[in-house]
Amino acid sequence: MIQKISRRQFLILMGMTGVGAMTGRISFATNSEPARFYFGVMSDPHGMTDSWVNALTELRDLKVNPPPEYGRAAFLLVAGDTNPIDRRNEDYLSVFKDKDAPYFLPVIGNHEADDTGGFPGGMGMMGAGAGQPGGGSPPGGQPGQGIQPGMGQAPSGQQGQGGQAGLGQLPGGQSGQGGGGMNANDGNPAIIDMEFIRDKLIPALPNVVRMSATSCTYYWDYKNVRVISIDGYSGEAGTGGVINEKGRNWTEKAIASAPSTVDHIFVSFHAPAFPRVRHTQDSFNADPEQRNAFWNMLIAHKDKVRAVFCGHTHSYCRMRVLDPAGADANDFSKYPDEAGGIYQINDGSTGMGMKNTFVRVAIDGKKVSFRAYEADNGKDKPFAVKEEWTIV
Repeated sequence: MIQKISRRQFLILMGMTGVGAMTGRISFATNSEPARFYFGVMSDPHGMTDSWVNALTELRDLKVNPPPEYGRAAFLLVAGDTNPIDRRNEDYLSVFKDKDAPYFLPVIGNHEADDTGGFPGGMGMMGAGAGQPGGGSPPGGQPGQGIQPGMGQAPSGQQGQGGQAGLGQLPGGQSGQGGGGMNANDGNPAIIDMEFIRDKLIPALPNVVRMSATSCTYYWDYKNVRVISIDGYSGEAGTGGVINEKGRNWTEKAIASAPSTVDHIFVSFHAPAFPRVRHTQDSFNADPEQRNAFWNMLIAHKDKVRAVFCGHTHSYCRMRVLDPAGADANDFSKYPDEAGGIYQINDGSTGMGMKNTFVRVAIDGKKVSFRAYEADNGKDKPFAVKEEWTIV
């Protein structure tokens, strides 16, 4: 462990104890020394162990690492659907040995909150069929999407049909077997995903601040960065991926209360505010009024809020949005880049999308650099840099 002290403190210690009495390594820290580190952002590994482990290994080793280099990852933010969380956590610790493991920052997705999908009326899960669109039969049930194999979703109705049946999933993270799908919680069935996050992962973050005593909505500071993770499913800060007024107000206080030493704030929730490719009807935009109010709140704090990280769609993309009600922001075929806006970065998926994707975020004082990586799904597939950009 590195003990950081000032030169003045070092001279005092030299005079009081002598060099021989001192233990551990010492690095000099001055007020002018910029924070320099990086962290990773991933999403939606689900049960895809090989792709998840491959992404974790690349984050650890950064074989594809054009300069500048930044040493080891400080922490990993996972934007939801890390189920089964006990198995994915085991993978994480097998790649990052305990002494080297970056902090693990979880975000609640629909699968952690409730394996029926976290949506009113349930959700047609992964099956093995051709992916014909599902249908929401009760009033208000919009047609499901069959974009990925076997995926039929009915945001407000009953389960959409997606080829062969997937899982019959039970609230709380346990799973019953369906016709031909992937078991979304193939770990210990006694482990409930949200409880694992609530009782094990979040308390492991030093000095974490929660919305309430047992909340999965929290913020956490590391050097000059504050990360805000919002649970948009359990009801306290939001439901069905839509962040409510209480969640919005708490988030604004978490932003406004950041000390002057925090230069950069990153916000993460699972269901995107501006979905693309999939989940276009059942993400945060399902309630445009709440979504717009939340985004405009972020814009009011754009002097510190750098980006929003999300997942859910299993498709990597980024955009920069200034006007949440604007035509481009709400056109599913467009990826706006609006000056003065805030980035929404959808991290895609480590194994459930067309590609295995993740994002490395490098902090160098006041500068933030983003680098997106992608590989084919599967074990030991080589990564390449997909794109990169910088905020100064």
